[in-house]
Amino acid sequence: MLDAALAATETDDGVTLSLRIENPGPDPVTLDFRTGQRAEFTAYPADGNETGSEGERPDPVWRYGAGRMFTQALGSETLDPGEAVAYEGAWRSPPSGTFRVVGEVAATDCDTRAATNVDVA
Repeated sequence: MLDAALAATETDDGVTLSLRIENPGPDPVTLDFRTGQRAEFTAYPADGNETGSEGERPDPVWRYGAGRMFTQALGSETLDPGEAVAYEGAWRSPPSGTFRVVGEVAATDCDTRAATNVDVA
């Protein structure tokens, strides 16, 4: 089991995101990736609920990987016990408002994610 924390910092041209993943366990954990993308960041309207009435998430306002090209090469990263890694992303020119941003590791067979609210002026 990996621990995750998401930090968001408002900048002059948008929001900088950092998804920190840490291995708190006693054994190494290998993350296997299908592409060069290491994390996905998704912004939703912040209505206090990440899921809709049917348990589904509302439509995202923004998705980091949408319209981006990533290398089409398999890759892996191993986190030793106590080791951490951070994956960065940037949301350029977001609209004003409050959003719930979710950061997820893009590795196969890994459901590690973290979320935070972001206020954009």
